[in-house]
Amino acid sequence: MEKSLEVELKFQVLDEMQVKNFLKNLKFLGEKRNVDVYLDTKDGDLYKRGIFIRIRDNKKLEFKFNLADIRSKEFSKHEHCDEFSFPLPLTQDSIRKINEVCRILSLKEVSSLEELKSTNNLIDSIIIDKVRQKFTVKNLGKFLEIEYKASSDEDVEKIKEEMREKLKGLNLKLITTGYNELYWRKNNFELYLQGRYLLEEDYEKYMKMKF
Repeated sequence: MEKSLEVELKFQVLDEMQVKNFLKNLKFLGEKRNVDVYLDTKDGDLYKRGIFIRIRDNKKLEFKFNLADIRSKEFSKHEHCDEFSFPLPLTQDSIRKINEVCRILSLKEVSSLEELKSTNNLIDSIIIDKVRQKFTVKNLGKFLEIEYKASSDEDVEKIKEEMREKLKGLNLKLITTGYNELYWRKNNFELYLQGRYLLEEDYEKYMKMKF
């Protein structure tokens, strides 16, 4: 099991040419396509709790969540989380560690990927297909991501501030959700509003509707 603390800031690109010029000054490391299949119940119960389980490129099973956010009743920004990654096909050792994660998330323990889906009533909920170079996400728009794999003892807020400083001056809009939320915002706004993470402007609308 590979566990990491992922700190990520995501921005919608508002001036594509400006960003292209900015990227020219960076070292190009190549282009990579990721196809993420997110698992969830048909009613989006994991999404509502802020839990994201995905199969990446049919090669890895990944769990992403922030336990403090899950336990809190307050909305928060989706900018850092714990990530647990397991190579496919799963081994017995992976199954044991997956069940440790399942216990944390109050999911039923399993003996295979197929059982993880069937026992917990999970389906292939949505597919996020993205190319990491121009950060173009199919049907959602153009985005710029800056990501850092942190250790548990590092200052997350300081890391985020350093990230923002590197992008200072670019015409970007901070996105405080993941692509999962952006997908539901476009395709099922009612479900989107039931999620753990909302865009700041939608949170304000949500609070007005609620009260």
